[in-house]
Amino acid sequence: MTRYRLIDGLRGLAALLVLLSHVGFWTGADRLDFSGGLLARGDSGVAVFFAISAFLLLRPWIAAGSGVAAPQPVRVYAVRRAARILPAYLVALVAVLLVAGAWGPVGGSEGVGGIGTVVAHLLLVQGYADTSYQSFSQTWSLTTEATFYLLVPFLGTAIERLLRRSPRAAYGVLGGAAVAGVAIQALVAVWTRQHPASAAGVLGTSVLGHAAWFAAGAALAVAVHAGHLQRVREIGVGTWLSAAAVVYLIASSGLAGPRDLHAPTVGQAAAKESLYTVLALLLLVAAVRGPSDERWRAVASSGVARFAGEVSYGVFLWHVLVLQLIYRASGWALFTGPFTTVLFAVLVFSVLIAWASAALLEQPVLRRVHRRTHTPRVPARTA
Repeated sequence: MTRYRLIDGLRGLAALLVLLSHVGFWTGADRLDFSGGLLARGDSGVAVFFAISAFLLLRPWIAAGSGVAAPQPVRVYAVRRAARILPAYLVALVAVLLVAGAWGPVGGSEGVGGIGTVVAHLLLVQGYADTSYQSFSQTWSLTTEATFYLLVPFLGTAIERLLRRSPRAAYGVLGGAAVAGVAIQALVAVWTRQHPASAAGVLGTSVLGHAAWFAAGAALAVAVHAGHLQRVREIGVGTWLSAAAVVYLIASSGLAGPRDLHAPTVGQAAAKESLYTVLALLLLVAAVRGPSDERWRAVASSGVARFAGEVSYGVFLWHVLVLQLIYRASGWALFTGPFTTVLFAVLVFSVLIAWASAALLEQPVLRRVHRRTHTPRVPARTA
């Protein structure tokens, strides 16, 4: 995927957005008027991650089904996906359990919790079990991501069959999936308001609840496969990013609902999901479109962009635990603390840990697994 080197930088941006949203929440800075909204909507980084996954993972299955590339054995796909997320995740989970067992969360004393909570995290089903640790709360998205991994072979094959009929059919189904995902968020909003103690949030954070985010990446995968990006490439990267910035500003307003954990209205839930979908699509289009001038070619080939992509997963895994440790060491209460100081500390320590994780664990494991599961490439033919 050397054509899509800007995706490395996009992964880094997504991780930074998620980090900003949590620092804003912990420090209470997300309650400020304008800047607070910008911080709170950093959770849109999850939508970007989901769209990237859909784009990158579905493309090989679509291409293989049409005979453009050799099919990838399901076993190889599964082993490589497990190698990508599990080693770093399990190390981070051990650290979370050790900290929870020693000190518990900031402002509480729940500790490690029951065996069910531990097992749920080991099996990556904490999102379905509706349970989490304070320092690992962001990993609900890994439950959703892992579920999508299981669906990829079926979805990729189904999309390719739709493409045989016509690209319009594929776009129509994906558009319907996006609409369904937005509708589910509206349903969850109603359900939560009527029954606050229900498990409506589990549906909202599931693959079905965020189908629109995955559909955005899948639609772009279809566009690339069908050769529909000619007009997209006529527009520079900066223009796509500017459009994404406008969407982000709109999402930062009250249109997208509360900045805290209060339930949104039906309209706010639908607006937020829709805006995040458009944002993720615009950012991914900018990355897939490729460098439009020398400046963006320099960015794409820079070590900074590559490094940002390499550490993005580690930053995602570790930054909330780093936050918890900083607050426990400082004695600050939740929703207090200097935003700039906390942000600097969390960013520095998270990047350092993520760099070590990538260099010492993630990349060596991936290289070894890719060597062992290597299959000879079959020359592509014209579709």
